[in-house]
Amino acid sequence: MPERRKIGLALGGGGARGFAHLGVLIALTENDIPLDFISGTSMGAVIGAARALGMDLDRLRRLVSCLDINELLQVSESTIREVQKAIGRGLIEYVRGSDWHASNGFPQDLARVYELFSLLTANKDFSDTLIPFTVVAADLETGGRVVLTEGKLYKAVVASAAIPGTFSPVEYQGRYLIDGGVIDKVPASVTIDMGADAVIAVDIGAPLTRSVKTTLDALLQSQRITSHKLTRLQMESASQRVDGRFILLRPKVGWITMLAFEHVAEAIDAGKEEAYAHMDEIKELCGISPDP
Repeated sequence: MPERRKIGLALGGGGARGFAHLGVLIALTENDIPLDFISGTSMGAVIGAARALGMDLDRLRRLVSCLDINELLQVSESTIREVQKAIGRGLIEYVRGSDWHASNGFPQDLARVYELFSLLTANKDFSDTLIPFTVVAADLETGGRVVLTEGKLYKAVVASAAIPGTFSPVEYQGRYLIDGGVIDKVPASVTIDMGADAVIAVDIGAPLTRSVKTTLDALLQSQRITSHKLTRLQMESASQRVDGRFILLRPKVGWITMLAFEHVAEAIDAGKEEAYAHMDEIKELCGISPDP
């Protein structure tokens, strides 16, 4: 009997859209899809950590559906407003200096992020995971990809989700780190480096169909264009590395903006729907006979 393929799951970044990953994971669990390696970027790291720890996903769904995450994190539901706030904050920091070197170990604007992600990862360490798990962040100074594999999960996850302009960079293991989506939106290649020979990747990146009316809209759209091109090239490369044993899921969450956390329930449903739409392909990839 041939040896079972080692399945890697790569969960991408996308802010509030990232809760689609929870729906995908619930569907995979309901169908007993085996996972050997998990890697996540930004919100993909948050949800991936929960699965790697073996947490009750349905209980997590009920929890996050009840939380007012925008209020908890003290961020607006509008990406545009957050960019405008960042411009104002940047002008103040230019005069007064930033608080990235806060004596308590992290800037004040990250305090609630640490609290929330500590809750969602049960304050566990990487060593507590039942499935090998990695988190992807970006080095602010070098632009390099940083793969985090040890220490407190929530600290790594916060570093991976530190959206530039919304949150301060995170000092972690001697480096300043920011949102991993800047360099690796969907970390499929990382799961292959971990040992996977087949990959399920989930992309919840922002679409290019948003209305562009202002100079600021154009700036954000240009970032999306760059991200789309980079992600497409990275997915093609990852698929080639595993000889085409690669499935890319794209939950229909493009209408949800990055910080619109009031749509958590809809994002979860969209992720579950997308996974079920491709379940026969997923089972074939894993060597499981599809349902008759």
